[in-house]
This record gives sequence, C-alpha cells and structure tokens, in this order.
Amino acid sequence: MPKIEKINQNEIDKFKEFIDQAESIAISAHINPDGDALGSSLSLRKSLELYGKKAEVIKISEVDDYLSFLPQLQNYKDPSQEEYDLFIIVDCSEFDRIDKAIDICRNSKKVLVIDHHKGGSIKTDLNIIHSDSPASCELVYEIINRLDLPIDKEIATLLYVGLVTDTGRFLYSNISELTFYTAADLYKKGADFEMIYKNLYQNKEISKLQFENYILNKVEFNKPYALVGVSQKMCQEYNMQMGDSESVVNMLRDLKGIEVACLIKEYGENEFKISLRSKEYLDVAEIARNNGGGGHIRAAGFTLYEKTMDEAIYKMRNILKEALND
Repeated sequence: MPKIEKINQNEIDKFKEFIDQAESIAISAHINPDGDALGSSLSLRKSLELYGKKAEVIKISEVDDYLSFLPQLQNYKDPSQEEYDLFIIVDCSEFDRIDKAIDICRNSKKVLVIDHHKGGSIKTDLNIIHSDSPASCELVYEIINRLDLPIDKEIATLLYVGLVTDTGRFLYSNISELTFYTAADLYKKGADFEMIYKNLYQNKEISKLQFENYILNKVEFNKPYALVGVSQKMCQEYNMQMGDSESVVNMLRDLKGIEVACLIKEYGENEFKISLRSKEYLDVAEIARNNGGGGHIRAAGFTLYEKTMDEAIYKMRNILKEALND
C-alpha cells in the first residue's frame, strides 16, 4: 500500500502515549449511532483489548435494528465506572452529542477525539479531527495500521461497515485514493463484505418498503429542493424506528433536478432532527453549522426545536430557500 497519510506523526505519537499510560479506557460515539459511529468505536475497543488494554464502549442510546448484525455489539453497554484514565470520543466533536456520557467524560483524566466532521468546537487533550476523511473508520484504521495495533476479521469488518455506510457505498464526493486503499486492505484482512452488503442493502422488509413509499407520497417537491417530515405517529403506524426513514433522504437527493433533500424527523417533544443531502453545489455543512449542527459539504444535520411538525417544515422551507438563493 502506498504511503498516504492524513494524520500527522505528532498526533499518532500522542495517541500511543495516551493509551500506553491508561489503565482504563472508555470510548463513546454520538447519540443515535450510525454505522460509522459503531464501526469506529467497537473496532477500536477490540483492537485496544487485543493490545492488552481494558477498554469499554459506552452505550448512550439504542441501536437501530438495521445495525443489529454488527459483530462485537454485545460490547456496546452501560459503563462500569464513573471515570476513566482515558476517554475517547469517536465520530463527533461536540460534548452534547455524547449525551449521558458527558459527566463520565468530564470526570476522566484525559480526553481525546477522533472525528471527520467539520465545525466541532470541542477542546480536549488531543483532537484528531480531519474533515477531509469520509469516515471516522478511515481514521481509526490509519491509527491502528500505523501503530501496528492488532486487527482481526471482526475489526476489519467493523471498519468496513463505517467506510461503506458513510461514503454511500463509495459514491460520495468526499472519498479519496486513501479510501480505496483502506477498503482493499480491510478486504485482505478478512472484512466480511458479503455479509455486510447482504445485511445493509439486501435485507429490506416489505413493511419498510411500504413505510418508505408512504413517506415519499408526502414529499414537498419544489425544485431544486425536496422536503419531507416523518412523525413518531407515522413510525408507530408502520411499526418502524425513526432510523428506518433515513434512506428516504438519499432517494430524494438522487432524483433528477433535485440539488438538496431534507428529512425532518420528530425525535421528541418539540425536537426535530434534520438530515440534509446535496448533490453538486450546495454546502449543507454550512447550513448545519449556522443552525448549531455539523457534517460534510454533501451530508449534514442539526436539530430544530419547534412546537409542531408544521412549524419545523415551515422553518426548513425558509432555510433552504435562503441557502439556494445566496
């Protein structure tokens, strides 16, 4: 593999120093974890364990059913301690996104971040943040590889999950030469890509397809944007989790004439999670940052606090129109 590196040597050296000094290590990803969050945290935990370290992945919210096939998921669990020698945050760089693990993080002796999202304001003992990486799993792989930490088939599989999900099966514009070298090396190390693709992309229930169709029938099309809201009631009617609606935003983005797609998800009382996807020219990360969120140029998100879904849709409609007219 050619020498292609995104993490500087000082960051690698400090990471090694931190894990060597720590007797206890906690790892946390963001609330409502996706494939990259779980892939990066669970793979890093197992690699550190095989290296001889006591490491845990802290459970801060439930895992959506579509990721229930992941190896090592039994190690996504409640913390055993109130503080750790080292607290590692992966796939986010905002304290509020680690939810109930915040106090444990603040009580821990040292904190470091591994993330690929732009705009995070967190300040820790070591920030390994590279927004030019398409996935946190790409960064975790580079750390493991350069430090010659253990990697087995399960670790390779977890890292590949994060890579394939956060790149949209290698379709998004944030991929690089390193992404393909990483995927190739993970394949050589035993990543079970057939199992991954079967579970992620060839395992859809008919009920989920019906749910998606129901959502699609409610889309507001106003080229170049498409906008739709998904309520808790809609999920209950189809016996679906909110995460099952996430595929719709990519479907909408892929339509001819649509530059940006917006999915509004009702997560709690007056709380609406916004998912944005763009195709060619609109920087949705800037929209997200302006509203307290973050992400990437073509994929980003944030939270709105409105009284009703109608108000959230009205607010997003104006945000999109303003961004598209700039």
